Amino acid sequence: MLRKDVAALENSVDSLQKAKEKLQNVPNYTILSDTVRAGEGPFHVFSRLKAMVEGGDADLGKVYLAMQDSVEFKLRVGEKFYIAVDADRHVQRFRYAPNVITSHVVVRTDSGFVYKLIEKPVVRKLSVYEGALEEGSTLNGILLKVGIPRRMVGVVSGVLQCKVAFPLARAGDRFRILLEDSYFQDSIWVSGKVVYAEFEGRNVGHHEAFRYEDPDPKSSYNAHYTESGDALVFDGLRYPLEHLRITSSYGSRVHPITGRVTVHYGVDYGAPTGTVVHAVAEGEVTVSGFDNLSGNKIAIRHRDGTTSWYMHLSARGVGVGAKVSPGQAIGRVGSTGRSTGPHLHYGFRNAQGQWINPLSKTMIATPKLSGERLARLKEQVKDIRKEIDLTLAAPAVKVNDSTDVMVRTRVLN
Repeated sequence: MLRKDVAALENSVDSLQKAKEKLQNVPNYTILSDTVRAGEGPFHVFSRLKAMVEGGDADLGKVYLAMQDSVEFKLRVGEKFYIAVDADRHVQRFRYAPNVITSHVVVRTDSGFVYKLIEKPVVRKLSVYEGALEEGSTLNGILLKVGIPRRMVGVVSGVLQCKVAFPLARAGDRFRILLEDSYFQDSIWVSGKVVYAEFEGRNVGHHEAFRYEDPDPKSSYNAHYTESGDALVFDGLRYPLEHLRITSSYGSRVHPITGRVTVHYGVDYGAPTGTVVHAVAEGEVTVSGFDNLSGNKIAIRHRDGTTSWYMHLSARGVGVGAKVSPGQAIGRVGSTGRSTGPHLHYGFRNAQGQWINPLSKTMIATPKLSGERLARLKEQVKDIRKEIDLTLAAPAVKVNDSTDVMVRTRVLN
């Protein structure tokens, strides 16, 4: 046998011996898990895990403390938390993986529980989507058709709704979206963010939104703004129903019961009795009651002094003084009071108490960036515009046959 063959065989034996020793040193742990359910946060999952193990309150409390400054929990239904326990059912390891490339791991050591972040390499891409509203279409519907993840579509519509009165938008109005996506193994979508959103329409005008990145990744200032620093906060004005069907608009009309021409100070949305009604923005309930004209009604005062009204309800779910959040269920559609059928009368008073067209109401006032943050935003806006120009230089490809949306993409790494 040649000398080099002997050396190769010895190396092979050494490798096998090391692998054997490594396997022998692997602890015999039992893996336990729990799953995130609707409406839950980490507290709920940790509470159930604590009941599964010995000394759960102390051990899992330390696990949470070890990771609380490094992990921002944005839980989705179906996600799992894993713990490894020894023969005495004491926690030895914890693992939470929000996606295929990121794992938050906490390991018991001689000095206590230690957190570490494990990230697999990803490919980052910038994509510019350009298109126009079609007859009978919505921006949300088009973006979902082209395959943009629902969470990112929600961000696009959320920030643009702060400035754009979409019920007044028309076919032919144009949009441009810049997205940054991360892919694992070049094909599995991991995460993304909306870097830029633009909308221009005949009735609604021209509006842009820029993603601002603060030096502190956990800062509440990480959000979208206009170029001048006006905040476009996603938790802004929402719609009161999941599905909108206008049966009577704001303005003069022939009243369906009296037959007289009167001003209709709101918008009527037709919907079956019992349909859930949502608060359109954060605020405090100032009215929750009944009268013979409005039937069951709720009013919510918002932080800019305006008040939203919800009338003819079959049921009220909040009382005076309650604090509500955007999208919270507050009641159900009905036909109480002076009404010809089940519907929601949705009205809006401005800060001076005057009725206004709800469809023209956009975002509730939010603070502006100023000082160093505003200066940083302006520099980031320049960078974003450069990224748009570079990406627009890539070849344009029609996304699919169901829309005329064009996309241009370039790889960043």
